[in-house]
Amino acid sequence: MGTILFASDLDNTLLFSHRHRQPGDRCVERLNGAEQGFFTQDTLDLLPQVVRRVHLLPITTRSVEQYLRIQWPEGTVPRWALTANGAVLLRDGEVDRAWYAASQALVRDHREALAAVLDHLTRQGGATSVRCVEGVYVYAAYPDTPTAERVARDWCGGSALRAVVSGRKVYFFPPGIDKGTALRRAVEPFGPERVIAAGDSGIDVPMLRRADLALIPDTELLPQVPGARVCGPDQRFPDFVLSAVLQDAAGPART
Repeated sequence: MGTILFASDLDNTLLFSHRHRQPGDRCVERLNGAEQGFFTQDTLDLLPQVVRRVHLLPITTRSVEQYLRIQWPEGTVPRWALTANGAVLLRDGEVDRAWYAASQALVRDHREALAAVLDHLTRQGGATSVRCVEGVYVYAAYPDTPTAERVARDWCGGSALRAVVSGRKVYFFPPGIDKGTALRRAVEPFGPERVIAAGDSGIDVPMLRRADLALIPDTELLPQVPGARVCGPDQRFPDFVLSAVLQDAAGPART
């Protein structure tokens, strides 16, 4: 069986915040001592089987610091992880400087636009958090989704930045800082024969479109990712994702 690369979003795909915690979920992330991120029990059971069959590559908007908070079960820590929407590659927990330099080159012509939107959002007020992540994109969190959608709609910066709303947050990404580009860059050294991708939001669409098999939580993303496999109503998304990966990767364990 050929090599399979499993590219996966993290938040609301493989793990949940405390807001979505259910009985039996296990805490795998703490923030200032408070329980923050959780795996389902099925995820804890399935993840070791998955990493024996495929190459797991998390691709997340999280910063390096946020990603490193995750306490992966023993034997399942990904060797590679892409943070900051794919701009920063971690190899065994260390930043790959060449990868980051290439990402910085993609952002170079958009630094003024990033600084402008950061200043605009900060001055505008109303956000619970505004920051530039790893120097490559800007995000702002708001009390509710309608406010985030209004901010994205009203931004008229005259730049090439792409505004994407995910829940209560709005993200401003320069061209090339997207999960599809990150996956394309990662495929070159991996050389997989097949790519599986899982994600739950519009930020994940560029990645999902590049996969041979895309896994999504409901039909909302289906118009943007035709042919994606949709989670059933009676199954939690991370459990569906890992079960689908195992089914697709059935065969001898990889070496």
